[in-house]
Amino acid sequence: MLIRPRVFAAAAVFAMLPMSTQAQETAQARARWQAAAIDDYEYSYRRVCDCHPDQLADTIVTVTDGVVTAVRYARADYAQDVPVAENRLSWFRTIEDLFALVETATASDADVRATFDAERGYPTKVYVDYVRDLVGDEVDLTITAFRPLDSAVPDTG
Repeated sequence: MLIRPRVFAAAAVFAMLPMSTQAQETAQARARWQAAAIDDYEYSYRRVCDCHPDQLADTIVTVTDGVVTAVRYARADYAQDVPVAENRLSWFRTIEDLFALVETATASDADVRATFDAERGYPTKVYVDYVRDLVGDEVDLTITAFRPLDSAVPDTG
């Protein structure tokens, strides 16, 4: 009989806990991103991977109407960018997907560190470690460039 009141008391205390600083920063950044109303953009990121630390390449993601439409890899030692096959585009994230990653990881009590652009709110750094004692489960992305695409201006290239 005493278990039930303790469970309710613990649930009430948990419900009153303030939102984490990371969750607050993420919510504020998402609000800036949504206010910017950018549906067409390109961003580059570098993913840190302990398995191949000497083979870093920028991944350039093109998003049109909120959907990933093209991805390519760029490295200083490549003669040209290397496109990703169309059937693999679903492997890559939009800015909204990056927000969802941070929010879900924060809610699951993973070690999350994210920073955001002061003006537009998009993530500039995302680090997630789901299991602190396990090596290789981390997501470690640094956004190296971001630019809105003006879909109203025809491509003259």
